[in-house]
Amino acid sequence: MNVVSLTLDDLYRPLKAFIVGVTGLDPSLVIQGLPNRTAMPAAEPGFISMTAVLQSRLGTNLDTWDQTDPEADTATAELHAQVKVQLDCYGSISNSWATMLQTLLRDDVGCLALAPTCQPLYTGEPFLSPLEDSEEQYEQRWTLEAELQYDPVTSTAPQFADTLSATVINVEEAYAP
Repeated sequence: MNVVSLTLDDLYRPLKAFIVGVTGLDPSLVIQGLPNRTAMPAAEPGFISMTAVLQSRLGTNLDTWDQTDPEADTATAELHAQVKVQLDCYGSISNSWATMLQTLLRDDVGCLALAPTCQPLYTGEPFLSPLEDSEEQYEQRWTLEAELQYDPVTSTAPQFADTLSATVINVEEAYAP
């Protein structure tokens, strides 16, 4: 059975803890984005939604297995990936939250907080993206895109051959035009 060592949920946990630590929000007010059939939290005191929106490959896989074990039962393929996470900050102080997150995700503070699961690469600029709610009122929403690197490892059962059987064939006879 193939297994992946890190999932997006594994990225959300340290990112959520980081956001809670920076903003002082109650953890229930930092949510994973795009929930279905769930009402948004109240606009005041505000909340932050985290949504992974894009994943890109950063390099070629790093394949490993125990080359000293002729009976190796696990091989791994490590992917170096970049994930764009959209952070939507809602409420009257949403601009302040977006500014703080942008600042600290470009700082050693963000690197230490997210290690060892992932690392911030850079962030975009916060931008105003107002939202019209069900009562046809505009809600303050500032959006920030954070780029993170993580390195999920997929474990698989390798296939090895320790013997080879070769047969000589006449190609011209076997594959005549």
